[in-house]
Order: sequence, then structure tokens, then C-alpha cells
Amino acid sequence: MTTLHTVSFQKTVLATLIGLCLSQSAFALQELSDDGLSETTGEGIALLPQDTYMIFRGAGANEATPLAGTDGIAGNADDRLNDTGYIRYIPVGPLTSEASTAGAGKADLFLYGLAVSKSDNNTNTRIASTAANASIKSWGTASNPWLLKASTAYNVPDFYVSGTNGGTSKSSVTYLSVEAPLYNENIAALTSDTGLDAYKLKLGLWADAFVRDPSKIEGDANQFCLNGCTRNTSSVNTTQIPRENRLRLQAIWNNFSVNGSNLQLFQTLGGVGLSGDTGINNGMSKFYNNTLGASGILRFNSGDAANVKATYNAGVSSRTYNTDRNATAGSADWSSTEVWNTYANTSILGGDNGSAGGCNAGGVQFGSVACQFRYRDRAVKDTVSGASWTAPDPNGSNVLRLSTRETTNTGLLSTPALGGGNAPTFAADDGIFIYNPNINLVLGSLYQPVVFGSDGKNFSLEIARIPNKQEIYTKIYTRYAGDTGDAGVTYYGSTCNVYQCGSSTVAGYQGGSALNDYSSTALAGKKLATHSSISFGTVKSNDGGQTLVADSSVEALGIFFGTPQNRTNISGTQIFKEAQYQQRQQRVDTDYIVTDRYRLTVSSGAGGFSGGGTATRADPYGQASISCNYTGISGCSSSTDRWYNTSGNHVDWVYLTNVDASGNKIFGNDDGTYARYCTNTTTDCLTWYNGAALGTGGTGNGYPATVTNVNQIVGNSMANPGSGQRGADDCGSGKTGGECNGSSGSTTTDGLYGLSRLSAVNDGATSNTPTPTHVNNTNWTYGTRANAPWFRVAGGQAAVAYGSGLGSSGAISSDIVPTAITGGVNPSALNNFGSAVIDGLLIQHLKITTKGL
Repeated sequence: MTTLHTVSFQKTVLATLIGLCLSQSAFALQELSDDGLSETTGEGIALLPQDTYMIFRGAGANEATPLAGTDGIAGNADDRLNDTGYIRYIPVGPLTSEASTAGAGKADLFLYGLAVSKSDNNTNTRIASTAANASIKSWGTASNPWLLKASTAYNVPDFYVSGTNGGTSKSSVTYLSVEAPLYNENIAALTSDTGLDAYKLKLGLWADAFVRDPSKIEGDANQFCLNGCTRNTSSVNTTQIPRENRLRLQAIWNNFSVNGSNLQLFQTLGGVGLSGDTGINNGMSKFYNNTLGASGILRFNSGDAANVKATYNAGVSSRTYNTDRNATAGSADWSSTEVWNTYANTSILGGDNGSAGGCNAGGVQFGSVACQFRYRDRAVKDTVSGASWTAPDPNGSNVLRLSTRETTNTGLLSTPALGGGNAPTFAADDGIFIYNPNINLVLGSLYQPVVFGSDGKNFSLEIARIPNKQEIYTKIYTRYAGDTGDAGVTYYGSTCNVYQCGSSTVAGYQGGSALNDYSSTALAGKKLATHSSISFGTVKSNDGGQTLVADSSVEALGIFFGTPQNRTNISGTQIFKEAQYQQRQQRVDTDYIVTDRYRLTVSSGAGGFSGGGTATRADPYGQASISCNYTGISGCSSSTDRWYNTSGNHVDWVYLTNVDASGNKIFGNDDGTYARYCTNTTTDCLTWYNGAALGTGGTGNGYPATVTNVNQIVGNSMANPGSGQRGADDCGSGKTGGECNGSSGSTTTDGLYGLSRLSAVNDGATSNTPTPTHVNNTNWTYGTRANAPWFRVAGGQAAVAYGSGLGSSGAISSDIVPTAITGGVNPSALNNFGSAVIDGLLIQHLKITTKGL
């Protein structure tokens, strides 16, 4: 098998493509087995290029070979200067009046020296220097060749739109397609004989562009001199701008593949404008009916780039801390152990924070900003020395290089594509170096074709508008994670990227070209490639290839302006001012019943001359009154311990535990949480309550045991209610002894003692401030709260975190401290612009027309 090596290319692109297909030295027609074509429908031709490469050479006598080979034929290995066969794009037709007024010319573009071969891993050559190194061993395999075929797809909806779901009119579409070999995701298992070279392609080309005066014929001395200027005269009007110049470009791409690409040509379906059709109202046009349509998937992939990274050596790095947020690099007290300055007795929060910050341990001022927040800050110093950053050598990497700076000049108004002359050479370190470009473009489909047509005056190229027809848009759109709208509708679209391009149970399926039935039943479990993706540099996928993410780590690389600049002995120091906060807020609990105790008393002195009598005391809570009898010479007294059921009123703090992605604060940390109701004498609880009438049996409302008398509830003694009892029977601020168990203390009604603090909480007086009934809850450092999370001050200002109550006194800046120690320097190369991704790109509608040109 010999190689294709010479094209005298002053002819059309179509002619060249035909020439390539017919060239016996370029392709082998292989016999394919039935198994190899078992998934193919329609008639077609299989093409299998082997041992081939292609170069555009200048016009002239036939040459034995342009590359030194091993076949005994004398070659001219260094003769790259005659690679000047070209494609020329000539501007025709007049400019618009607007363009003429603006002084615009027309582009005259030459694309020459085009070479497609096996990669030689060199960013300075367009093709390897020997035929052996340039030859593509096998571009595909016998079971996975290039295909030129005619096929028919069934159940394709037309453009008829009517009703809520856009009608159900369907038809068949016969298309002519050209398909590259399917993309093999297991490249590591391939060899040159089994198609590996197709993933190691090399593309090289040159291009020259000129601005022409459309009023001048070719060869006129003033053809590049715009705005009526003239050249070669004894005097030149200096106010004129000749704009005689040339833009020159070199493009070299090593180690890429076009496998998985396909192009389809067909006649579009009709349906727009039929009786009952509402398509016009949906932006549809009769222009779409029965015209020339096309669709294609163009895949130019350099391969998986998740691990294409620079080599980063962190050198010696350290992070130290200082409680002085204004510390400098030379300040004392820098510590390798984390330290914080937790504010105490400062006005930063508008009041006294106490020794622990955020009010003293027993702080209960729920409305005070000072009690609601704790605040701490510090300085963080990062130091790095001896670090290094080294990018992969662009030679040997999957790099696309675009450059313009040539080292030899062939004249600013000439091109070797015309009239011969030597091909240009370019500076080795100039240009844009793009690591691992992966470009997967989906251009239309059978449902949304690229439409070619004319209204008789203007030519239009249009990607059809997606009609409001469920049978069509469900084959194009895709459902992303989290989308729960119209859950009963199945969407078949998906993104084509380097990892996947559609999915199917059909062997070898990619992007839809292997399918011939587009009914929902036939598509069950399949995905159609409808969305495009473009990525450069270090790019990965976190969901099995469905979406792409640009890597942002120190090692990430992507686009370089000039040869990658490696860095050594990186050093630097940076100081951050870091501020954090904790927050709590008031919680009021009234959804429970308190069984509180009180002592009702009655007494009277001796009756004296009035004789004896009975002293009576009514019970203010509806129970029976009590009385005692006195005589003329002696007084009397009586008391009884009773119980009163009322709505509880418990007040305490809850602490900030999380801030979600939307910035919503979540409170819930109330360490040492206690039960509302006691179940024994040691339970940490709010109150005792059995849920039934006292003195009778029954269970309920959290008290599990049958209660027959009040002594069961209080632990058999009014004086000793149980060490675990809290809430209504707990001591109030400054109270001791009998005031804690309800047996003594001031009365709210003569003869009534107790009710602990319930009367103070519930009597409505403005002077009564609710007090937490669980003392430990007021302590920022109690229990697991000692390890409660701190949160970075948001927005760079403490006032933002703490609320408007701080005013200007809270304007404390807070830097974002990076996870990695950087020392204040970017270790990456200064000319590294990093990785980039454009993912899930769907072209809804695109129209290009000649109107006005």
C-alpha cells in the first residue's frame, strides 16, 4: 500500500474530495463481514484508509515522493518549502453602502500547505520528515471503517404544529451520510494496526489574508490600496490610509481524532402552513418545507484531559497565626498552632461581650446584639520557598498551536500560494498553545435540520427553529438533575463530549446515526446527541461523563500565550486578616403543660371579746377553699400543698449550626437538650405532668406511668422534688432555699406561695423579662457547643454578619483564606490562562443570510 503524497491544488474542494476518494494509492476497499455490518441499515460503501497521509503541494512536475522513505525511492526530506498548494476564497459582489462608507475592503484568503498525517509530536512541523513517521497505519478497522451510505429513518415528526402537543404528523426521511469510524473510548487498548493512529493525527496549514479594494481588478498596482489611494506616484497624500498589509497564520495540531463525526444530507419534511397548522405563530416558516437539509456531529477530540496537569512541587511552605489581626510579617507572636482573638469587653459588638465573648456565660438578653453573636479574628501568614511549576512539554502533548510571527518574510503583499516562492517559517516560541482541545459540535438533526434555501434573491443557511411540538422538542432537550417539571415526559437529548456522545443498546451507536426508528418505543433507554461541548486544558467530569468541569487546581493548565513558561524557586509571603462569628437566637416554647405546685395557707388571730369563728381562704385556681377555726383566746392556721396545670412558657437559646448554599442560617444546636416532662426524679426536664386528673390513674402527654397521687410526681416530698427537676420548679435568679421548692417566698395573693416563675413570665408586665430555665443553655462553651462551628464573616464586613445593630463599628474586613498555602504568589506560569469549558450548548435557532451583502 503506497501513500497519497501529491496534490496540485488549484482546483475546487469538491474536486479534491472526489480525487481523494478515487485515488487508488489512498484507500483500500475492504471486504467487510456480515457481523461487521449487522447494525448498519441501507446501502453504502465502506472506506478504510491505510498507510496514508496528505500534503498540498505547489504546481509543478510530478514528484517521486515529497518525503524520504524506506522504499528505496530517493526523497527530498527537507523540501517542505514547496508545500504551497492552496485553496483560495475570493471576495465577489459589491459591498453594502454602509460598508463602503466605513472604508471596509474585502478579504482575500489563501489556505495553503494543508497536511494531514500521523503526529510526529512536534509543534514546529506540519508533517513528519519521513513517510514512515507520517503514514497513518490504519484509519479505522474492517469492522469500524469510514462509511458512505444511504439510509432511511422512520417515525420522524414533520413541522406540522397543531394543538397543545403540536400534532402527531410523522414521516420517513431518506438521507445520504458520510461517517467517520466510531469513537473508541478505550484508546489505551489500541495499536497502530487496530486504529490507534486515527487518535494520533496531525494537522498543519498556513493561511494568508489580504484586504482588497473591490473596485480594482486582480493584478492592479493599487488592488490593496483602499479609499481611492494610489501607489508608485511622486507624491502621496499622507491623509490617506493605504492599509496594505497581510495577516499570516500557521496552525499545527498534534494528537487528535475526528472519529465519531458524521454528516447527513436529506430533503426536509413539510408541514408548515397546512390547514389547521399554528406553526406560523410559533416562529415556523414555510421556508423549512421540502428543501435541502443537513445535520452533522463534528468531533475533534484530543482525548481525556482530567489528568493533563503541570507538575507542582510545593517546596517548603508554612502557615502561622497571630492573635493580632493587624500583625505584619516581622511581628512577634507568630505561632504554628492555630490561635484566635475572641473579643472580650469590647465595643465591636455594641456592648460588653464578657470573658467568653457574646455575653457572659449566663447572658440572657435576647434582644442584645452583643448576646446574639460571638466574634473572633486573627492574622494568617503563608510562607512559601523553593516551589516549582512545570508544564508538560508541548512537543509530545496534545496541543493545538496557532502562530503568526514568521522568521522569514516573503513580502507583505505576496503569498507563496501564488507565483511560487518559498513557504514561510515561524518562530518556535510564538503563538497560542492550547492543550487538549476537545470540540464536539452538534449541528442540527433530522428534527431540527440545517436548512439551505433561497427566496430567489438571497441565499440563507439556517438551523431550524425548534417547534413547539412535543414529539420534536423531547428528542432535542435534555433533563438535568433536579428538574422535576413535567415529570411524566421523557427527554432524549444529551450532550456530546469527549466521554460520550449519545447512548444506546445498539452496538457502536454514537449520536443517532445508527438508528432508523425514532419512535418513543424504539428510543427507550437511548440518548440522542443534541447538545455541544467545547473544552480546553485540564477538564474532568464528576458524573460519569454527562457534564464537564474545568479544573481550577494549581496544576491545571489550558491556553498559553507563547511557549509554557516553567517556574522554579517560587517564594513569597502573604498575610490574611480572617474574621469569624458564631450566632444564637431566642427560642420560646409554649406548646406543653406545666404542673406547678403552690401552697395555699389560711390563718387568724384569737377572737378576743368577739368570740370564735372560722377563717376561710378561697383557692384562686378553682379548687376547694380551706379554713381553720379560732377561739376567743387562741388563733388558728392551716395550709395545704396543691398543684396547678397551666401552659408552659420556656425560653432559651438555639445556636447556629449551618449556613446552606443559599445563605440561609440553620439553628438547632441546643446542647444538653432536656425533655419537656420528667419520667423519674433524675430526668433533666422542664416539668412534671401526667396528663390526667391528679389522684386518678392514667397516662399521657409524655408521662409513661400510672399516677395515683401527687407524691408520685414529685418524688414523695414537697421539700425534695428531685435533683433532676427543672423548669417551673427551678430556682429563679437570686432565689434560694424555700423559694426554690415553692414552700416560701413572696406571694402573688395573700396566702399563696410558689408558682415559681410562671407568674412572672405570664402576667404581661413589661418589667418581666423571660429568663432561660436551663442555665447551661446560656453558655457558649457548654457540652458539644465547645466545638460548635465558626463561620466566616460574609461580604468582607463584620456588620453584614452581625446585623445593622453594629453600625460603622462593625466594619471589620475578612479575607478568604485559601485551603492551599500559596505564599501570596500564583505558582502557575504567568502566561497560563487555565482551562475552560463551554458545556451543554444547544443551538435553538441560527440564521445566516446573504441579504444586504
